[in-house]
Amino acid sequence: MKLKKLASVLLAGIFVFTAGNAVQANYEYFDSPPFDTYKVSEGDTLSYIAKRYGVELDDLYSFNPDIKGDLIVTGESIKLVGNSDDGSADRIELSASDRDLLERLVHAEARGQDYEGKIAVAEVVFNRVDSDDFPDTVRGVIMQNRQFSPVSNGAINNNPSSKTKEAVQDAVEGTNLVDDALFFWNPDIATSRWLESMTVVRTIDDHEFLK
Repeated sequence: MKLKKLASVLLAGIFVFTAGNAVQANYEYFDSPPFDTYKVSEGDTLSYIAKRYGVELDDLYSFNPDIKGDLIVTGESIKLVGNSDDGSADRIELSASDRDLLERLVHAEARGQDYEGKIAVAEVVFNRVDSDDFPDTVRGVIMQNRQFSPVSNGAINNNPSSKTKEAVQDAVEGTNLVDDALFFWNPDIATSRWLESMTVVRTIDDHEFLK
């Protein structure tokens, strides 16, 4: 009888030890995920998830365009990777001439601004293409009368820098820095004040991006 009791105790100990190792193994596997989504737990932030899984924060915003700021909801699923079925998830298709025109505009409008500021100017152009209130092509948006000062003052004819070209490419691939902003300005130097009534989506360096 005592031998049976001893055997039962030993078996129970082995089971607890094995189960404990299994839980630990599962936790380690979860902490370095091979999967492409993450279910939000209470207290999580997008910044924490980005750091934990080695994903750039800007990429998480791009993969999850419905997320605003750092606020996420417990229980929702966050995409950790982008769409890569055909290796291309570009937001918009650009001809060589349209790309060149956009790069020149971004270079002129965001010269001296942060790298993100250059991306954001390109995003505004794309947002206008998507809007019913503006022309539906990149060229049409840029060349629309009295919309971008570099077109009228000739600054758009200057050659874009390599950083500007990189920023435009990032925007083409689907960044989401300024949400659905349709305008931008430097309020410190603007002579026309009609944009003051707009909602500021984000401020990057000297520019406010508005809708």
